[in-house]
Amino acid sequence: MIGRREPEKATFFKTPTGKKTGILLIFLILSGIFFSWFRNILLAIIISTCMTIYITDIFNSRERTKICNLHKQLIGFLEHMIIMLRSGKTIRYIFINSWCRFPQPLKSYLKDVSERLEINPDLDHALSIFENKSGSREVKLIIAGIKINSRIGGDLIILLESISITLRESLRANSRMSNLTLQSRLSANIISFFPIASLLLLYVFYSSSILNFFSTAAGTVVLVAGGILEIAGIIFMKKIIRE
Repeated sequence: MIGRREPEKATFFKTPTGKKTGILLIFLILSGIFFSWFRNILLAIIISTCMTIYITDIFNSRERTKICNLHKQLIGFLEHMIIMLRSGKTIRYIFINSWCRFPQPLKSYLKDVSERLEINPDLDHALSIFENKSGSREVKLIIAGIKINSRIGGDLIILLESISITLRESLRANSRMSNLTLQSRLSANIISFFPIASLLLLYVFYSSSILNFFSTAAGTVVLVAGGILEIAGIIFMKKIIRE
């Protein structure tokens, strides 16, 4: 029981609820820091919201990098599976004995499948958990192919070779798209961060004037309107970049 609870604790912040909790925690910490600095709750909330979006995007980019690395490793795993199947090994044998051949993050997923198969012989159940934990479309494609083949039969080697070709083409297209949009993504990040950086610099050099202005009714209106526009602009540009 203890061995099965530890993975759940380790992956808490990877679940949707865990991510929302982590984002809220980051926002609250930043709000406390900026409020202690500015002594203006609206200014602290606006800057904290913008910074939380940037920090969340950094974590998301790390997750995207992890998924990209997993994509590359899955191609090698498919090639390994094809070689092992041609030598007479079974799918169960491959998943149980091959996890040590691959680097992270694929290694941890394969090791988890291997450990589950040693406890529970239900291969479909172990593969379903692998699919859910990885959150990768490529893993879903591979698992779906294996499950369909086990139910209706056919040449699994030919199926895996076709999936391998699909994954290679997909990886090539993703890499090309990433290179083409790199400059646009950098420009969008610089442009969206510029108003926040300017406001922070103004506060550093003219702190009393800035705080006095934002303490007035007109300053509050300007701050709220500017904050809403800035947050909306950041979210809009991030959405365009992702699409």
